[in-house]
Amino acid sequence: MSTTTETTHGDHGAAHEEHPNRDMTYVKVAIILAAITGLETFTYFESVFDFGAALVPVLLVCMTAKFYLIAAYFMHLRWDKPVLRRAFLTGIVIALSVYAVTLAAFKFFGEGMPR
Repeated sequence: MSTTTETTHGDHGAAHEEHPNRDMTYVKVAIILAAITGLETFTYFESVFDFGAALVPVLLVCMTAKFYLIAAYFMHLRWDKPVLRRAFLTGIVIALSVYAVTLAAFKFFGEGMPR
């Protein structure tokens, strides 16, 4: 006992109009990820440019941008249900909060602890 669903050519064409060609989108995202990775790698060369106190914030912004792009495009969260997207973004906010608290703890308590 099987049922078949017939799809007309007109319905099929409408479905393609909703989703643009994603191949070029993936290439653009990959180029952006490569550029961000290049910036992260560039931060290692202090002889060329010293980021100083801006090093950690720059790396955190790069990390967050890469995390978002990978999750949104390659894990298909961009096209997923909004409730799942919100749940995933909540995880990003919690992770960044934990990183910030950890970095603050090392900054404020790492050097000045009495022995």
